[in-house]
Amino acid sequence: MPDWERRNADTLADAIGKHIRNHPEMVEDNELLAIIQEAVDAAANTVSTTSGALNRQRALVCAICRGSKLYECDVPDGWSPNCAFVYTNTTSFGGL
Repeated sequence: MPDWERRNADTLADAIGKHIRNHPEMVEDNELLAIIQEAVDAAANTVSTTSGALNRQRALVCAICRGSKLYECDVPDGWSPNCAFVYTNTTSFGGL
């Protein structure tokens, strides 16, 4: 996985973690997101993970987000480059 995709995986893992911490009442969604977070975090820490793996994990996050209407998405299906889930749950230090 190229470095920029590893960074995207790390950002997604951090966003999932922040969402879980900020919304402890969403038990069922959080349990599923925690599983995805582990996979994305592992992907961010290895060079052998493929870009397809990141896309599969993003699709799972999208399914949960859209299914539970967690955030409003700006695209009808697929991953948005302006993902509201990630944008809302990214720390101000994410770009450093």
